[in-house]
Amino acid sequence: MKAEQQKPLTLQQAAGIAGVSPDTVARWCKRYGIGKQLHPKAPWRVDAEGLAAVAAGDANALEAYRGTTAVTNIGEA
Repeated sequence: MKAEQQKPLTLQQAAGIAGVSPDTVARWCKRYGIGKQLHPKAPWRVDAEGLAAVAAGDANALEAYRGTTAVTNIGEA
């Protein structure tokens, strides 16, 4: 059985959870691929699992989330 998908977060919701500004979350979306926009002017939709990995500075969790091994230096903005 497939796991239930969580509803994506807005930048403001994600920022409140992570304790950072919405601009920081937008940068994380671009840098780490934890969010998506339907088109360039659309609002960001942030994945809670990816947000948790980046906010915690957990490169291993982010690699598992993204399915890659190329993540380094989380937290350097």
